[in-house]
Amino acid sequence: MILQLRTPAKLNIGLWILGRRHDGYHELLSLFLPITLWDELRAEVAPELSVEYTPAHEFANDLVLQAARKLQQRLGIATGAKIWVRKQIPVGAGLGGGSSDAAACLLLLQRLWGRELPAQELAHCAAELGSDVPFFLHPTPAIVRGRGERLQPVQLRFPYPIVVLYPGFSISTAWAYAQLRQVPPPHRVAPPQEWEGVLAEIASAPEQLPRYFCNDFESVLLPHYPMLGELQRALYECGAAYAGLSGTGSALFAVFRSVEHAERALQLRERLPGAQAFLCHVLEGGS
Repeated sequence: MILQLRTPAKLNIGLWILGRRHDGYHELLSLFLPITLWDELRAEVAPELSVEYTPAHEFANDLVLQAARKLQQRLGIATGAKIWVRKQIPVGAGLGGGSSDAAACLLLLQRLWGRELPAQELAHCAAELGSDVPFFLHPTPAIVRGRGERLQPVQLRFPYPIVVLYPGFSISTAWAYAQLRQVPPPHRVAPPQEWEGVLAEIASAPEQLPRYFCNDFESVLLPHYPMLGELQRALYECGAAYAGLSGTGSALFAVFRSVEHAERALQLRERLPGAQAFLCHVLEGGS
Protein backbone atom coordinates (compact mmCIF):
# COMPACT_ATOMS: atom_id res chain seq x y z
CA MET A 1 0.00 0.00 0.00
CA ILE A 2 1.34 3.43 -1.00
CA LEU A 3 0.24 6.50 0.99
CA GLN A 4 0.75 10.06 -0.18
CA LEU A 5 0.65 13.55 1.25
CA ARG A 6 1.24 16.95 -0.28
CA THR A 7 2.91 19.66 1.77
CA PRO A 8 3.09 23.43 1.15
CA ALA A 9 5.76 26.09 0.92
CA LYS A 10 5.69 29.11 3.22
CA LEU A 11 6.40 32.80 2.92
CA ASN A 12 7.95 35.03 5.54
CA ILE A 13 5.95 38.24 5.57
CA GLY A 14 8.51 40.32 7.38
CA LEU A 15 11.54 38.92 9.19
CA TRP A 16 13.08 40.77 12.09
CA ILE A 17 16.30 39.57 13.73
CA LEU A 18 15.96 40.76 17.31
CA GLY A 19 19.26 39.51 18.71
CA ARG A 20 21.54 36.55 19.32
CA ARG A 21 20.45 33.89 21.81
CA HIS A 22 22.64 32.12 24.36
CA ASP A 23 22.25 28.87 22.41
CA GLY A 24 23.78 30.46 19.30
CA TYR A 25 20.51 30.84 17.41
CA HIS A 26 18.99 34.19 16.51
CA GLU A 27 15.82 35.53 18.10
CA LEU A 28 13.43 36.29 15.28
CA LEU A 29 9.94 37.57 14.62
CA SER A 30 8.00 36.82 11.45
CA LEU A 31 4.59 36.14 9.99
CA PHE A 32 4.54 32.76 8.25
CA LEU A 33 1.98 32.14 5.54
CA PRO A 34 1.56 28.69 3.94
CA ILE A 35 0.92 28.97 0.20
CA THR A 36 -0.37 26.82 -2.63
CA LEU A 37 3.03 25.71 -3.86
CA TRP A 38 3.44 22.02 -3.08
CA ASP A 39 5.84 19.13 -2.75
CA GLU A 40 4.33 15.64 -2.68
CA LEU A 41 5.53 12.66 -0.66
CA ARG A 42 4.59 9.02 -1.21
CA ALA A 43 5.67 6.11 0.96
CA GLU A 44 5.28 2.36 1.27
CA VAL A 45 6.55 -0.14 3.84
CA ALA A 46 10.01 -1.52 3.01
CA PRO A 47 12.77 -3.44 4.83
CA GLU A 48 14.95 -0.32 5.07
CA LEU A 49 14.62 3.46 4.94
CA SER A 50 15.34 5.14 1.61
CA VAL A 51 14.42 8.42 -0.08
CA GLU A 52 14.22 9.19 -3.80
CA TYR A 53 13.73 12.70 -5.19
CA THR A 54 12.15 13.85 -8.44
CA PRO A 55 13.81 15.77 -10.00
CA ALA A 56 16.87 13.85 -8.81
CA HIS A 57 18.71 15.66 -6.04
CA GLU A 58 21.30 14.75 -3.42
CA PHE A 59 21.26 16.66 -0.13
CA ALA A 60 24.26 16.90 2.17
CA ASN A 61 21.75 16.85 5.03
CA ASP A 62 18.66 14.98 3.87
CA LEU A 63 15.96 16.19 6.26
CA VAL A 64 13.44 13.65 5.02
CA LEU A 65 15.76 10.75 5.78
CA GLN A 66 16.66 12.33 9.14
CA ALA A 67 12.96 12.68 9.97
CA ALA A 68 12.28 9.04 9.06
CA ARG A 69 15.17 7.80 11.20
CA LYS A 70 14.20 9.98 14.14
CA LEU A 71 10.58 8.80 14.05
CA GLN A 72 11.69 5.19 13.71
CA GLN A 73 13.85 5.60 16.83
CA ARG A 74 11.17 7.43 18.81
CA LEU A 75 8.59 4.74 18.02
CA GLY A 76 11.09 1.98 18.74
CA ILE A 77 10.33 0.04 15.56
CA ALA A 78 12.51 -1.62 12.93
CA THR A 79 10.05 -1.24 10.04
CA GLY A 80 11.46 0.72 7.11
CA ALA A 81 9.90 2.70 4.28
CA LYS A 82 10.56 3.63 0.69
CA ILE A 83 9.84 7.36 0.34
CA TRP A 84 9.43 9.28 -2.91
CA VAL A 85 9.54 13.08 -2.88
CA ARG A 86 8.29 14.96 -5.93
CA LYS A 87 9.64 18.48 -5.55
CA GLN A 88 8.08 21.63 -6.91
CA ILE A 89 9.25 23.96 -4.13
CA PRO A 90 12.68 25.31 -5.17
CA VAL A 91 15.63 24.31 -2.98
CA GLY A 92 17.51 26.95 -1.00
CA ALA A 93 14.94 29.62 -1.76
CA GLY A 94 13.67 30.64 1.69
CA LEU A 95 10.37 28.86 1.08
CA GLY A 96 10.81 26.11 3.67
CA GLY A 97 10.74 23.21 1.22
CA GLY A 98 13.10 20.97 3.17
CA SER A 99 11.37 21.67 6.48
CA SER A 100 7.97 21.08 4.90
CA ASP A 101 9.11 17.74 3.48
CA ALA A 102 10.51 16.69 6.87
CA ALA A 103 7.23 17.50 8.64
CA ALA A 104 5.26 15.67 5.96
CA CYS A 105 7.53 12.65 6.37
CA LEU A 106 6.76 12.50 10.10
CA LEU A 107 3.01 12.70 9.45
CA LEU A 108 3.03 10.28 6.54
CA LEU A 109 5.13 7.58 8.24
CA GLN A 110 2.95 7.70 11.35
CA ARG A 111 0.03 6.76 9.11
CA LEU A 112 2.04 4.18 7.19
CA TRP A 113 3.36 2.45 10.30
CA GLY A 114 0.10 2.76 12.24
CA ARG A 115 1.80 4.32 15.25
CA GLU A 116 1.69 7.91 16.51
CA LEU A 117 3.71 10.01 18.90
CA PRO A 118 1.86 12.21 21.39
CA ALA A 119 1.37 15.69 19.88
CA GLN A 120 3.89 17.37 22.20
CA GLU A 121 6.54 14.75 21.53
CA LEU A 122 5.95 15.01 17.78
CA ALA A 123 6.40 18.80 17.96
CA HIS A 124 9.62 18.34 19.94
CA CYS A 125 10.84 15.81 17.39
CA ALA A 126 10.08 18.29 14.60
CA ALA A 127 11.95 21.10 16.38
CA GLU A 128 15.03 18.90 16.69
CA LEU A 129 15.05 18.52 12.90
CA GLY A 130 14.93 22.26 12.20
CA SER A 131 13.51 25.56 13.38
CA ASP A 132 10.78 25.73 10.71
CA VAL A 133 9.69 22.09 10.82
CA PRO A 134 7.09 22.45 13.63
CA PHE A 135 5.19 25.05 11.59
CA PHE A 136 4.54 22.53 8.82
CA LEU A 137 2.92 19.98 11.13
CA HIS A 138 -0.14 22.26 11.09
CA PRO A 139 0.50 24.78 8.31
CA THR A 140 -1.72 27.76 8.99
CA PRO A 141 -0.90 31.50 9.17
CA ALA A 142 1.13 32.09 12.31
CA ILE A 143 3.27 34.65 14.08
CA VAL A 144 6.61 33.01 14.70
CA ARG A 145 9.03 33.87 17.48
CA GLY A 146 12.10 32.45 19.20
CA ARG A 147 14.29 30.61 16.71
CA GLY A 148 11.11 29.68 14.84
CA GLU A 149 9.64 27.14 17.25
CA ARG A 150 7.18 29.43 19.08
CA LEU A 151 4.05 29.54 16.96
CA GLN A 152 0.97 31.70 17.45
CA PRO A 153 -1.69 30.73 14.88
CA VAL A 154 -3.68 33.71 13.63
CA GLN A 155 -6.85 34.27 11.67
CA LEU A 156 -6.04 35.86 8.33
CA ARG A 157 -8.16 35.87 5.23
CA PHE A 158 -5.77 37.00 2.51
CA PRO A 159 -7.35 36.33 -0.90
CA TYR A 160 -4.82 38.19 -3.03
CA PRO A 161 -2.77 36.52 -5.78
CA ILE A 162 0.89 36.10 -4.91
CA VAL A 163 3.75 35.59 -7.35
CA VAL A 164 6.76 33.66 -6.08
CA LEU A 165 9.84 34.30 -8.19
CA TYR A 166 12.79 31.92 -7.88
CA PRO A 167 15.83 33.49 -9.60
CA GLY A 168 17.47 30.20 -10.59
CA PHE A 169 20.05 30.06 -7.80
CA SER A 170 20.02 29.21 -4.10
CA ILE A 171 21.27 31.08 -1.04
CA SER A 172 22.61 29.11 1.92
CA THR A 173 20.79 29.99 5.14
CA ALA A 174 24.01 29.53 7.14
CA TRP A 175 25.88 31.85 4.77
CA ALA A 176 23.11 34.45 4.98
CA TYR A 177 23.23 34.51 8.77
CA ALA A 178 27.01 34.80 8.62
CA GLN A 179 26.63 37.95 6.50
CA LEU A 180 24.16 39.28 9.03
CA ARG A 181 26.79 38.96 11.77
CA GLN A 182 29.35 40.83 9.68
CA VAL A 183 27.02 43.68 8.69
CA PRO A 184 24.27 44.12 11.28
CA PRO A 185 20.98 45.20 9.70
CA PRO A 186 19.71 48.72 10.35
CA HIS A 187 17.54 49.06 13.41
CA ARG A 188 13.94 48.22 12.59
CA VAL A 189 10.95 48.76 14.79
CA ALA A 190 9.00 45.52 15.06
CA PRO A 191 5.31 45.82 14.26
CA PRO A 192 3.02 46.58 17.17
CA GLN A 193 1.82 43.76 19.34
CA GLU A 194 -1.81 44.47 18.39
CA TRP A 195 -1.55 41.89 15.67
CA GLU A 196 -5.30 41.56 15.28
CA GLY A 197 -5.55 45.14 14.06
CA VAL A 198 -2.50 44.87 11.81
CA LEU A 199 -3.75 41.67 10.18
CA ALA A 200 -7.22 43.11 9.66
CA GLU A 201 -5.71 46.15 7.96
CA ILE A 202 -3.49 44.25 5.54
CA ALA A 203 -6.32 41.83 4.76
CA SER A 204 -8.42 44.70 3.44
CA ALA A 205 -5.58 46.87 2.14
CA PRO A 206 -2.44 44.94 1.10
CA GLU A 207 -0.86 48.28 0.14
CA GLN A 208 -0.31 48.72 3.89
CA LEU A 209 2.11 45.80 4.04
CA PRO A 210 5.24 47.99 3.63
CA ARG A 211 4.05 50.10 6.56
CA TYR A 212 4.30 47.18 8.97
CA PHE A 213 6.62 44.57 7.45
CA CYS A 214 10.24 44.35 6.34
CA ASN A 215 12.95 41.71 6.05
CA ASP A 216 16.22 42.51 7.78
CA PHE A 217 18.10 40.25 5.36
CA GLU A 218 17.30 42.44 2.37
CA SER A 219 19.75 45.17 3.39
CA VAL A 220 22.44 42.52 3.84
CA LEU A 221 21.81 40.20 0.88
CA LEU A 222 20.66 42.49 -1.93
CA PRO A 223 24.10 44.17 -2.25
CA HIS A 224 25.56 40.67 -2.81
CA TYR A 225 22.88 39.84 -5.38
CA PRO A 226 22.01 43.04 -7.31
CA MET A 227 19.73 41.06 -9.62
CA LEU A 228 17.39 40.41 -6.70
CA GLY A 229 17.04 44.15 -6.15
CA GLU A 230 16.33 44.63 -9.85
CA LEU A 231 13.66 41.92 -9.78
CA GLN A 232 12.11 43.44 -6.66
CA ARG A 233 11.81 46.79 -8.41
CA ALA A 234 10.40 45.08 -11.50
CA LEU A 235 7.72 43.41 -9.38
CA TYR A 236 6.64 46.82 -8.09
CA GLU A 237 6.60 48.10 -11.66
CA CYS A 238 4.20 45.26 -12.48
CA GLY A 239 1.81 46.64 -9.89
CA ALA A 240 2.75 44.77 -6.71
CA ALA A 241 1.30 46.09 -3.47
CA TYR A 242 4.31 44.59 -1.69
CA ALA A 243 7.41 42.75 -2.89
CA GLY A 244 10.17 41.29 -0.79
CA LEU A 245 12.56 38.49 -0.02
CA SER A 246 11.16 35.37 1.65
CA GLY A 247 13.29 34.33 4.60
CA THR A 248 16.97 34.36 3.65
CA GLY A 249 16.12 34.03 -0.05
CA SER A 250 16.75 33.49 -2.78
CA ALA A 251 13.06 33.64 -3.72
CA LEU A 252 11.16 36.90 -3.96
CA PHE A 253 7.41 37.18 -3.60
CA ALA A 254 4.93 39.87 -4.53
CA VAL A 255 1.34 40.49 -3.48
CA PHE A 256 -1.05 41.80 -6.14
CA ARG A 257 -4.57 43.16 -6.16
CA SER A 258 -5.47 41.46 -9.43
CA VAL A 259 -4.63 38.24 -11.25
CA GLU A 260 -4.01 40.32 -14.38
CA HIS A 261 -1.10 42.17 -12.78
CA ALA A 262 0.19 38.97 -11.20
CA GLU A 263 0.24 37.19 -14.55
CA ARG A 264 2.26 40.05 -16.00
CA ALA A 265 4.83 39.55 -13.24
CA LEU A 266 5.16 35.86 -14.11
CA GLN A 267 6.99 36.92 -17.28
CA LEU A 268 9.91 38.16 -15.20
CA ARG A 269 11.19 34.57 -15.07
CA GLU A 270 12.40 35.08 -18.63
CA ARG A 271 15.09 37.48 -17.41
CA LEU A 272 17.24 34.78 -15.81
CA PRO A 273 18.25 31.30 -16.97
CA GLY A 274 16.75 28.66 -14.73
CA ALA A 275 14.34 31.07 -13.08
CA GLN A 276 10.85 29.90 -12.11
CA ALA A 277 7.67 31.81 -11.28
CA PHE A 278 4.57 30.51 -9.51
CA LEU A 279 1.12 32.02 -9.06
CA CYS A 280 -0.06 31.14 -5.54
CA HIS A 281 -2.57 31.93 -2.83
CA VAL A 282 -2.43 31.77 0.96
CA LEU A 283 -3.78 28.68 2.70
CA GLU A 284 -6.05 29.89 5.46
CA GLY A 285 -6.21 26.66 7.42
CA GLY A 286 -3.43 24.35 6.24
CA SER A 287 -3.59 21.72 3.51
